[in-house]
Amino acid sequence: MAQRKLTEVEKAPLAERKEAAAEFFAAMRDNPDIVAERVGWLLDGNYGYGSMLMAKQILGSPRMNRSAALTHMVGAFEWSSPGAMTVAAWKKLTKAQQAALERAVQAEIRSAETAEREG
Repeated sequence: MAQRKLTEVEKAPLAERKEAAAEFFAAMRDNPDIVAERVGWLLDGNYGYGSMLMAKQILGSPRMNRSAALTHMVGAFEWSSPGAMTVAAWKKLTKAQQAALERAVQAEIRSAETAEREG
């Protein structure tokens, strides 16, 4: 189901994809804590078991840019923003906005890792 949702997001009509990307851009710019909270939801399985497994796989890959990958997933699952448009929106953020989003998402990643270790 998670993969089907991602495919639907990518194949949505262009107007819907643009609107979703604009909404996600606004969320990343104005509410990085909300985006990070949604990353936590993703890791907790609130978007479904399949999406949680995908997120846990990312969490278990410390050499990749986990915050970017998880933010892209949240963009797709919560805001229906396609990957390429999410990247373009992220690039429009100022350095300070990017740093705020990164700090918030990294805090969620650390929290999830701590929860995994405590099991």
